[in-house]
Amino acid sequence: MMDEWKAFYELNSNDFIGIYDDEEKPFSVVDVITWFENNYNTTKSKEAGLSYFNQHRQRICTSMTLDFGQDHEPNDVIYYLIDKAKNEYVKTYSFLDKLDWRLSPFYNIQRYDGPEEGFFSLHNEHTGMYPYRMLAWMVYLNDAESGTKFPYQDKTIIPKTGRTVIWPAGWTHPHKGVTPNDGLKYIATGWFYFLPKGTPKFDGHHPDENKQEIVV
Repeated sequence: MMDEWKAFYELNSNDFIGIYDDEEKPFSVVDVITWFENNYNTTKSKEAGLSYFNQHRQRICTSMTLDFGQDHEPNDVIYYLIDKAKNEYVKTYSFLDKLDWRLSPFYNIQRYDGPEEGFFSLHNEHTGMYPYRMLAWMVYLNDAESGTKFPYQDKTIIPKTGRTVIWPAGWTHPHKGVTPNDGLKYIATGWFYFLPKGTPKFDGHHPDENKQEIVV
């Protein structure tokens, strides 16, 4: 009976992690890295967060926050990739069509350089500070050596240029970078979030977001 139950579970389990590869935009994705290296502000990226994150060994990287509502050169290719992946994700989980949710206009491009950098600790995206995050997304911008680990799902995502990953933001999907990080890894990452209803009235936006919405 136990063997039958185990077989049934294995056949019917689903980790809700969507992985989508796109072969049409690899050169545009490479251009995102070039743009990032030419435009990030060192005083507002890695150095600004090192003192805090080093206290807990959570994350060390060079990071830049962009806005889909602004005229940033990477926006078109990143939006193309996550929108295409999101459409496939919704085909698999069609109940999402019944929900009211949006793409967060803000997202981050991050560079992890060598073994001293990485996202060291397990974390999830839906927290008390960010209560309306529903899904997270990530686009790998290069064929990096070190990917992303989801221990509860027993899955490690292998980076590939243009590969887009979507997963639930909740506690069921804690994740971390594979560390020590080997070489250079570039990613873009952001969220989809619920639109809240009822009282108390709260617009559901993160502290790092403005009022702009992009409709799913």
